[in-house]
Amino acid sequence: MSDLKEKNEKALMRRLLVAVVPIYISLAVSHGGHALQIVTSQPLAAFGQLAAIGIGPLLCLKVLLSLLSSVIDAHWKERLAHLRWNNPLPGSRCDQIMTRDARIDLASLPPEAQALRDDSLTPQERNARWYRDIYCPVRNDPAILNSHRQYLLNRDASAGVFLLILITGLTDLASRLTIGAPLVLGPAYLALLIYLALLIAAANLAGKRMVAGAIANFSNTQHIGGDQ
Repeated sequence: MSDLKEKNEKALMRRLLVAVVPIYISLAVSHGGHALQIVTSQPLAAFGQLAAIGIGPLLCLKVLLSLLSSVIDAHWKERLAHLRWNNPLPGSRCDQIMTRDARIDLASLPPEAQALRDDSLTPQERNARWYRDIYCPVRNDPAILNSHRQYLLNRDASAGVFLLILITGLTDLASRLTIGAPLVLGPAYLALLIYLALLIAAANLAGKRMVAGAIANFSNTQHIGGDQ
């Protein structure tokens, strides 16, 4: 998993940079006139401020990446990505997910996959069995690796954008209370929330695809092995 996260680092940075765009636009709309005055009257000061504006978000994103990888527990990311407080991992619902995938023939499931449909299993037991008996044997398959990578990417991006919204909101609130002026306008928050919703939807889809793909690939492998 660490290799997948390393491969995702640049793509994750790009997704987080997209979230900065509405903030920049909002700043330009609400404070563009003041910035223009500084440029015309104090060009040296304006250069320094523009440099700070350009570097600041990049430093902020670097901090976010560090927090995502070393501070924020994966369980919290999964709760956000799946909008579930308890048992957020899609493997805990693999018995439902497999019934909605056209690649999986429920009538000819191998015993390991059939066991996942046992109603007596708890979500934790079902996820553990899916991971141990189904996912691990096929996890190096290119299709499964790609689904897993996309899941981790969108899960981490969701957490990063959520943190960015939280930090932006707190900074904006402090600005409103101290100097009586907003830093970020309402449409920027709306754009960020829509973007967050899209990332959460993408993470959900990738997680379900990974779970169903692992079951389908494992079943095909077992059938091929049986034919031989």
